[in-house]
Formats: sequence, C-alpha cells, structure tokens
Amino acid sequence: MKLRFYVIVVLSIVVYGSNLDGFSIYILDEAKNASCAMEMLQRGDLVVPTFNGKLRTDKPPLHYYFMMASYKAFGVTPFAARLFSAVAGILLIVITYMNVKKLTNESVAFYTSLVLLSSMQLAIQFHLAVPDPYLIFLLCVGLFSLFNGLQGDHRQLYLFYVAIALAFLTKGLIAIVLPGLIALIYLILKKELGWALIRRLKIIEGVVIFCVIALPWYVAVGMATNGAWLKGFFIEHNLDRYTSTMEGHRGFPLAPFVIMVAALLPFSVFVVQAVKLSFQTKNSFLLFCLVDCVVFGVFFSFSRTILPSYPAPAVPFLAIVMGYYLDHWVRNFQVLSRTGLWIGGITNIVIAFAICLAIYIALAKEPGLESMRYISVMFMVIPVGSAIGWYFGLKARPQQLIYFWAGSWILTSILFFYVAFPPIDMRNPVSESAGKIEKSEYSDRRVIGYKLFNPAMVFKLKKTIEVFDSPDQLKNIMNSEKIILITRQKYVQELPIDSLMHVLYRGKDLFERNETVVLVN
Repeated sequence: MKLRFYVIVVLSIVVYGSNLDGFSIYILDEAKNASCAMEMLQRGDLVVPTFNGKLRTDKPPLHYYFMMASYKAFGVTPFAARLFSAVAGILLIVITYMNVKKLTNESVAFYTSLVLLSSMQLAIQFHLAVPDPYLIFLLCVGLFSLFNGLQGDHRQLYLFYVAIALAFLTKGLIAIVLPGLIALIYLILKKELGWALIRRLKIIEGVVIFCVIALPWYVAVGMATNGAWLKGFFIEHNLDRYTSTMEGHRGFPLAPFVIMVAALLPFSVFVVQAVKLSFQTKNSFLLFCLVDCVVFGVFFSFSRTILPSYPAPAVPFLAIVMGYYLDHWVRNFQVLSRTGLWIGGITNIVIAFAICLAIYIALAKEPGLESMRYISVMFMVIPVGSAIGWYFGLKARPQQLIYFWAGSWILTSILFFYVAFPPIDMRNPVSESAGKIEKSEYSDRRVIGYKLFNPAMVFKLKKTIEVFDSPDQLKNIMNSEKIILITRQKYVQELPIDSLMHVLYRGKDLFERNETVVLVN
C-alpha cells in the first residue's frame, strides 16, 4: 500500500510540476499577480500591492510573498512565479490522501487522488501564478482539520484557525464565510449543535490566533493607503463582484455545480451514482464532503460574477465522494448497473471527442494559429484511453477502467504542458513584440504606454510602464526623446503616426478581440 502512496506523490510532482517555465506569463490574472509581486520585491515593500505602479486592490498578499521568495531564489521568471502554485497542488494531493486514508481507508484515498490528478482543470489551476492554488490548499487543510476536530481531535482545531487565517490573507472573506456555513450546516444535520460543542471548538483561542496572523497586514495596508486598499478590496472585489457582473464573467443558475462536475472529468460521469451512494452510506465524513460541495455550489449560484476558480476549493471534496464510489465499485462490481456503465462510458467518449473537435475549431478560427490544428490530434489520447477503459469495464474489470481513464487524462495534461501549449504561447503578441524589441536597434529606449495595452508587457519587460492618456502629452515626449510606445489598435488613429512614428509590431491578442501595437519614433 505504501507503493501506491509513492506512485501518487510522483504523479502529483509530474503533473503539477510539468514545464512550469515552458510558457510565458500571458493570461491576464497571471500577468497582474506575477507583476505585482515583482514590483513589491523591487521596492522592498511588504505592505502595499501595486500593478504597473498603481495600487492593486484585487487580492491580499500571501501569494505575493511566496512569489517574492521564489523570485529571490530563482529570479523573476515564469517558473519562479508558478513554483509555489505547483507546490500547493502537490501538498493538496498528499494531505487529501492522508486524511482520506485516516477517515475511510487506503483504497478510497488512492482512488480519490487519481480522480484529482485526472482533472485537467486542477492541473491548469496549479500551473497559474494566481492566489487560487493557495486558497484551495489552505481551505482543504482547514476543513480537514475542522472535521477531525469535530470528531474529537481538538488539537486539530488550532490548525483549522491557522489555515483559515492564512486563507483570509489569500482571498479575504470567503475564507471565513464558507467554512463557517459548512460547519453550521453539518452540525445542524448531525443534530450536534449546542453550547457544549461550541465551547469545545475553542472559539476564543481561534479568534486570537486569527487576529494575530491575519489582521496586522490589513491594518498596515489600511494605514499606508488611507483606507483605499480596504475599500477597493472589500467593496469592489468582494461585495460588487457578488452582487453585479464584472469583467464579462456572468454566471448562470447552478453554474458552480456544472463547474465542479466538469472539473472532475472523466470520473464525474458517475457523479449521480456516487452522490447517491454517499447518502445511502450515512457516513459522517462523506456527509461533510457533500455539505462542502453544496455550500460552495449554492453560495456561488447567487453570485452575479462567476469564474471556474470560485467553486474550486470544493472540488477535492467531490473527488472524495467519487473516490469512495470507485472503491465501492471495484469491491462490488454490481453496484453500477450495466445501463449506468453504458451511459457513463458513452458520455465520457463523446465528451473526449468533443474536446478534440473544440480545440481543432478554436485553432482553425484563430488568425495565425491555423497551421497548428494538428495539436488537436494530441488530445485523441483521451477518447482512445476512454474507449479502452470502457471495454474493460464492460468485461467486469472496473480497476482497469479506472487506470485507463485516469492514465489517458493525466498523459494528456502532461502533453498539453510540454507539447501542445508552448508553440501556441510563442505566438502571443507579448512574446513576439518583446522579442522584436530586444533584437532591434530600439532595445535601449524608454518604453511607455498609451491608454491601454496588454498587462503581460509589464512582467515581460520586468519594469513599470508609464501610461499617458493624451495625444498632446505624447507629442511633446516624442519631440524630445526616442521612445517605444505600446498601445492597442483601436487607439492608433489618435496618434500622430505619419509624421512622428512608425509601427514596429502589430499582432492580435490570442483568442481575444484586442490587437497589440508597438510603435517607435
């Protein structure tokens, strides 16, 4: 059994550590988070987060601190920005395995870990230089500790409060509200809510621990920015995101549940059977996992802004439900009807082919990437593995089905990071334009921006870019010094290009409408 644990650890390192430096910091959230940590390091400032020299109120600082430490050790690179996100993923697998083994059995822990490692969504999530990997890990640590504390291991309650305090330093109020709701609803369902239990929760000690860890930075940033950061974060990025649609990320009813199920493909094709079995089992730990999933799903169903990362902290707990079901299936093949196996198998194969087709169409329609349509063929590993696994399932060999399904999705994730995505990323306008600047005679010039430009430019150039909003200001600068100007195509007509400037680079942002333009005078 120890061998299976070592296999899981190695797989987690391979999956979450795949080619962290193999593609640029380009996605909007990565660019702003990685650049913010870079600027704080450059200033030697542990308090005030900024992006391109301006106050950034989007997130608290914990992930910035880890990135800064990584930059110190490895330099300001994509690898350093993403390193601790990958570490969070690896540790998530380890702590999930250990807790599930303790609370159920080793086989459930093993299958749960395979379900998590098969998730391409989680693999991508733990490759991003954003706060969500840290939040997922910390909330899982906290919730495992909370359940263990409720079961009588009261020392684990201290770990719960530490984890929640650190999660509050990662993403704010969600770290308090959702664990609180989960605990409350679970205790009500178990009919254990009472003053005796509340006293055993060591709430006073927990509040002290929370305040000592979480509050000093919030007080410091509030004082340093005269309250501007606190207002921007708690009002705009918490309340306003929940009550109104921001940045075009509008959700739909039950969207978080759809996201959670999609995150655990391929095994979530059996999610109905798995949830049903967990209810029938009347196991306290499985009930806790279901409550976790329902609370996250319902809470974010009412949010007017939704992203795939929002319900992600609940995904490991849904994976536990799936892992328990897979273990039960392996031990008792008849638990899944032949009809259920046919429906699940065909659904998985159809989804696998749909993924290949969607990638082919996306590349075919994206200007400049038409020649890379062959990349979609790499994803054929999924339908092939799904079909082989389904064949074994029909032959009453469920364990082989699990291995082929998990293996094909894990292999596809690795191919994605090493083979499929890097050549696409090389075509992004930030990498192309920066390369052109570095190889040109203009490489030593001052770089400025006009109105808006791709935020990834800040990290790529490793410095803040002064932004101007007036053509007259630019004209004065262009008359007095030689510059490089970065903007978007829609603003070019406002500039005196004919007389003073010419285009060094023009390229469309990948899978977006914006077009990056670099000009020189």
